[in-house]
Amino acid sequence: MKQTLSASKIKTMTSCSWLYWCKYHLKLPDKTNDGALKGSIVHLVLECLGVDRHKKHYDIILKKGSVTASKAVKRLIHKHAKASNLLGDDTHLEDIYDMAFRGVVYDFFGKNLGKPTETISEKEFELEVQEEDLKYKVKGFIDRLFIYEKKGIALIRDFKTNKKVYEGKEVTDNLQDYIYTLAVTKLYPKFKNVKMEFVFLKAMQSSRSDTGKWQIVGSDKSILEMKKKSEDELKGFEYELTDMQSYADSFEEETSISNLASEQGMPKDGSFSGKLLCGFAKKPNEKKKDGSPKWYCTYKFPFDYYEVTNPEGKIKKSFFLKKDADKYKSKTDKVNKKHYTGCPSFNKPPTPKTPSWFSDCDDEFDLDKF
Repeated sequence: MKQTLSASKIKTMTSCSWLYWCKYHLKLPDKTNDGALKGSIVHLVLECLGVDRHKKHYDIILKKGSVTASKAVKRLIHKHAKASNLLGDDTHLEDIYDMAFRGVVYDFFGKNLGKPTETISEKEFELEVQEEDLKYKVKGFIDRLFIYEKKGIALIRDFKTNKKVYEGKEVTDNLQDYIYTLAVTKLYPKFKNVKMEFVFLKAMQSSRSDTGKWQIVGSDKSILEMKKKSEDELKGFEYELTDMQSYADSFEEETSISNLASEQGMPKDGSFSGKLLCGFAKKPNEKKKDGSPKWYCTYKFPFDYYEVTNPEGKIKKSFFLKKDADKYKSKTDKVNKKHYTGCPSFNKPPTPKTPSWFSDCDDEFDLDKF
């Protein structure tokens, strides 16, 4: 198997074949938005606080009601916010503080189901199945995994920092839910009750109870408990993974225009898919009426970029700025300036004009016309 699948890779592949080609084959640079950068920092904070030796930081945060109560956590946040150019706007820091604190407040040690036998932060997994009719390789990272040995329960928790909670197919047929549940079922086969929940930190609110304890309010909208998967459902999903593996392994340039988001129409289930993935800007950096920028897919319009390749010519990574490419490359790597021509749905090559003398000819070999 050439490719290692993941929830994000499969979602990209099934959402838009051109987007998948750009990200995973051409390895073009991506414009990471502020929301994604903040989300990465929040996940890092929660991962660190999940380590047993850092329990004292968790305690002081709950006591004081803010992640900034821990000087070490505050320094960690500022260090990564600075590296991500997020320090210029105080609202970015406030978002990070708030989301990280809500993650700490919401059943951080999984005691709602009783005391877990084992708690794991950032559980990395890689499954490779090579059977007669099942062949796939998939990986992922579980934010928090709680094991309840006596109850035979494994609880998967995934933190989300995006503004919008899931709707439509993202609830009824969630790819990450299937992959993570399958992984835990394979890794911990004696646990027959595998639960999965998504915790939307931006949609949460925290408050102190009458007893002085911090609690989450409005959890009915911010915590999504997924439906339990049956053995038959997981087995059926394994066959889907096998098909996806075959598609990914045979993916080539011709395949890149086989499933364009621009040709899928508008989503009817409230999900972020179809034409929404392209954005509605008609040119780069187009503004809305209020002066704010219109969002659009990074790969919608042409741009120049810098590609870092190893001595064998294999692409390692790409950057928008040469200074970033130079900083990343090793002594034996090369930096090449490249031009991306844009998505074929929105940047069609001009049709060459036919010479007037040629259009007048009924037969291109009719010399009597000259």
